[in-house]
Amino acid sequence: MKPLSLILLLVSVIANSSDPSAPQVAIQKYFEYFNAKDIDSLNNASGQPFTLINGGKISKWSKYGDAVDFGGLESSGWAYSRIHQNKLVYQDDTTAMVNINFSRYDSTDALISTSDAICLFVLVQCWVGEL
Repeated sequence: MKPLSLILLLVSVIANSSDPSAPQVAIQKYFEYFNAKDIDSLNNASGQPFTLINGGKISKWSKYGDAVDFGGLESSGWAYSRIHQNKLVYQDDTTAMVNINFSRYDSTDALISTSDAICLFVLVQCWVGEL
């Protein structure tokens, strides 16, 4: 059985769209930034703090860049990741859940691992000024 992770992402720019595909687009952008090892874009696309729940264990970092270990991934042979499934399973005015299946590959395109994850998006609105 493959482990299932719940990734909590607070995404303000893309999830703020009225487009129903926005959460799925956010996942695609996340993978683009991840494959490019673009920490700044990953931090800007993710809310703070960044929270990951994996097998019931909750981990929290001040920002996404503190959570990712590209050196460790590369030493395991990782070169890039690819999404196989990107399915919207729930969406309302403030939240969305996307079920993804993805694989990690090495530089010869050999499969390293395949995982399932459910990404939870929460729209956070900040008030500026007086109420």
